[in-house]
Amino acid sequence: MRLFRRDGLHQVEREVRELGSLRLRMARVKPIKSGDGGELTRFVNSWSIKCVEPLRNYCHSVLSRLVSYFTPESINELLSEVLVRGLSIEVALILLSQCNLIHCNEYLIRDYLETGRVEINQLMGILSSQGIKISQRTLGPLLMVITGLIGLRAMGFLGCLGLLGFAVD
Repeated sequence: MRLFRRDGLHQVEREVRELGSLRLRMARVKPIKSGDGGELTRFVNSWSIKCVEPLRNYCHSVLSRLVSYFTPESINELLSEVLVRGLSIEVALILLSQCNLIHCNEYLIRDYLETGRVEINQLMGILSSQGIKISQRTLGPLLMVITGLIGLRAMGFLGCLGLLGFAVD
């Protein structure tokens, strides 16, 4: 039993020779971004201006990098949720700064959104691993204000009364 007729085998050999003589050329791939550059710059500036001064440039660079991985709409939705819950944009962006195209540990940001708690040592470690030098004294007050608000909200009315010195059983 023959698989190819004589002329069929000849045709396959000819195609193999033609493929061997072809030269492939490289083509540059242009990344597709949603919107124009000006629109993305306005988006990044609109959120980074809401950050406190010592971290404003850091927030701007993190947002600029995140826009290349995620759509502005998804970032806007997440940061709006952070504001609605009364949390810190700076802390959310520090946690999101670990995201790249391959890996994003969303557990940290989800936990922060749900509980409002984050360890200052963890934030200091993230910042120092990225070459940002900031003292705990600078970062601490930002977290104390946010943690205080979340702590009061989590304690409820009776817990707040107890904190103010009223006897609550």
